[in-house]
Amino acid sequence: MRKSGTRYNINEEIIMLPLPPLSEIFSAFSPATFGANFFDVILVSVIIFYVFEGISVGFIASLLDFVSFVCSFVLALAYYNLAGDLLIVMFAMPAGFANAFGFFIIALISEIIFSLLFRTLLRFLPARPSSQFSFVLNQLNHILGFIPGLLSSLILLSFLLNVLISLPASPSLKHLATSSAVGSFLIANTAEFETRLNYIFGGAINETLTFLTIEPQSTETVDLHFRIKTGKIDAVSEDRMFVLVNKEREQAGLSPLVSDEKLRDLARSYAGDMLSRGYFSHYNPEGLSPFHRMLAANIPFLYAGENLALAPTVDLAMHGLINSEGHRENILSDKFGKVGIGVVDGGIYGKMFVQEFTD
Repeated sequence: MRKSGTRYNINEEIIMLPLPPLSEIFSAFSPATFGANFFDVILVSVIIFYVFEGISVGFIASLLDFVSFVCSFVLALAYYNLAGDLLIVMFAMPAGFANAFGFFIIALISEIIFSLLFRTLLRFLPARPSSQFSFVLNQLNHILGFIPGLLSSLILLSFLLNVLISLPASPSLKHLATSSAVGSFLIANTAEFETRLNYIFGGAINETLTFLTIEPQSTETVDLHFRIKTGKIDAVSEDRMFVLVNKEREQAGLSPLVSDEKLRDLARSYAGDMLSRGYFSHYNPEGLSPFHRMLAANIPFLYAGENLALAPTVDLAMHGLINSEGHRENILSDKFGKVGIGVVDGGIYGKMFVQEFTD
């Protein structure tokens, strides 16, 4: 029944349908609904910006910008080492920084040169006559500008994402990138960039990070001044370190160690605990030593030992351990027959390495 002024119309009736809560309405249009996350929102926004920019400047100008960018990027990948060598000679710059700066120098110089050449080329293009056909061509030129704009955005985002993945960065940020729909697609289809970019920029990052360890017999506790709650187990680094440990033993004429699953789980757990609680020591905050922790995990032993390291890479960690007398003794001890290696990635703070040895 509906009231209209002072009259009632008994032949009509309003049916009120229940509306869903606003939270349900908004959630229906959230990125998660489409299998994406908010990292995708950023990536798609960048793509849309480049597409509209391409439409704005037109196909020809946008295409020349795209070719300029690609050529500069390719030249930087091919010749960054030449600029790096020059920086080393002229400024005695560390090789890692020299390679990174060399890449950007080559890219910047190439971009400037190509941009000047292509802008000069545009000046020699014939002027458009004022006709209906010319108007159609002009409109078509602007519409097709989305193609090089789209390609430029995809290459730029692929480059930035692979830099993010290949270098030490926040694990949560890496997870956002790899779990996003757009990001995971770009990373998967440009995976060959990662190794090359890690080689170019990894040296500069590694040279800013330090190797941290304490002697196996030490009761010292070092405050890390950071905490990582979401460290990721790095099984690849664990396998790599296991190979390097046995390589050192082989060179010393010793039998190889056997990888033990219980020791590995203990090592992983302790590496994660140190990162999550921000300490570095053979003794946890409760005062438990490696031997107490092994007994608590029901791991039998007559002889046992532990090596710890915080470093950006496996090679740097092993280099530091093997050149430390106490750690070297553990690695080359003939009393040990088993080892468990745990590595947890702390992102920009490096990787936590734990080696647990028993007989």
